[in-house]
Amino acid sequence: MVQKIKHACKFKKVGHAGTLDPLAEGVLLILTDADTKRQSEFMSLRKEYMVKIAFGYESDSHDLRTPVRPLGATVANKLTRDALQNALGKYMGKICQQVPAYSAVHVDGKRLYNFARGNQSTTLPLPYKEIEIYDITICSFKNNEQLNYPEIKDEQIICTTAELRVSCGKGTYIRSLVRDLGKDLGCGAVAVFLIRTKVDGYTVENGLPLEKVLLEHLKS
Repeated sequence: MVQKIKHACKFKKVGHAGTLDPLAEGVLLILTDADTKRQSEFMSLRKEYMVKIAFGYESDSHDLRTPVRPLGATVANKLTRDALQNALGKYMGKICQQVPAYSAVHVDGKRLYNFARGNQSTTLPLPYKEIEIYDITICSFKNNEQLNYPEIKDEQIICTTAELRVSCGKGTYIRSLVRDLGKDLGCGAVAVFLIRTKVDGYTVENGLPLEKVLLEHLKS
C-alpha cells in the first residue's frame, strides 16, 4: 500500500503508523513527506480492534492463514459467556505478551514470519513484549454457530464464537490474545475476522479505501 501511494501520488516520502495483519482490515495511518518524521508519535496512539474468535480450534498463525486443527471441542461446546468474561480479567492493564511466530518482529536479523514459513519457528524462542490493554468488551457470544470459511477444511463447522472489542496500546497482537485465551480456557481459539476500527480519533468510518485515494489523485 505504501509503495502504491508513493508511486501514484508522487510523494517524496511515504510511511505508515502500525502494520496490519494480512488477515486484518481497517484503519492504517499513512504518513507523507514531513509527517513521516512523526511516526513514533502516531505509533503510540491508542488503537481499537474488533475480532471474531472461533473456540475449539488452533493454528500456527492463530488465524485462518495456516491449517486449522480441532482442539478441545467438548470444552469449547460447553464454554459460557461468564467463563470467557472471567478469563479476560488477567489481560487488562500492562502485561507481557509473547509475539506470534507469524509476525514481523526481528529475531537474529530476520523477521519471524520468514522463520515460520521455513518451518524453523518450532525451535526458535519467541520474544515477549510489554503491552497495555485498556478495555475488552464481549460484543457477542454464541454456542453452536455455523461458520463457513474456505480456509477451514471442513465445508462447515459448528462451534462456539465470540466477538470482542479491544482497546489497546502499540505493539499489541490480537492474535496472541486469541491464542492465550484459548489456552486459558482449555479449548484452543483462532481469529476468523479482525478489523482495526480506530486509531485515536481516526475511525474506519471516516477512512478512505486505497482505491479512492488513488482515484482522487488521478482526478487532481
